[in-house]
Amino acid sequence: MKILSTAKNTSGLTLFELVVTIFILGVGIVAMLDAIAPALRSAEDYESTTVFMNQARGTLNRVETLAYTSLNSNMGNPVNLTSLFGTTAEAAKENFTYKSVAYSPTVAIADASGGAGGLLELNVTVERVSLKTLRSEK
Repeated sequence: MKILSTAKNTSGLTLFELVVTIFILGVGIVAMLDAIAPALRSAEDYESTTVFMNQARGTLNRVETLAYTSLNSNMGNPVNLTSLFGTTAEAAKENFTYKSVAYSPTVAIADASGGAGGLLELNVTVERVSLKTLRSEK
């Protein structure tokens, strides 16, 4: 006499279990990406700020090496970089490209002595970064 077994083989996954598993994993991955996204944006902002800061610092260092009389005669906001550096080729050295966008620093020179003369404020701005320093006549 044969006994019929009604037990089923339970070693595999059903389609429903597979769909539920993929759904749960998808929700978890989306939640992780939402948590990481602000950090990625922050890192990108930090990178661009660092690039702009280094470029502004380089331009400010070049401007500081110029003679005081040259700086004094080129006061303004903004300063014409070709007049300041002497040639278009020298002025073009300050231009740079970052992430396929061309940037050029803005240089401003102002009297910081309150009218007495002998002290200039040098300001270099690249995008959202601005660096200032003072330069005396002697």
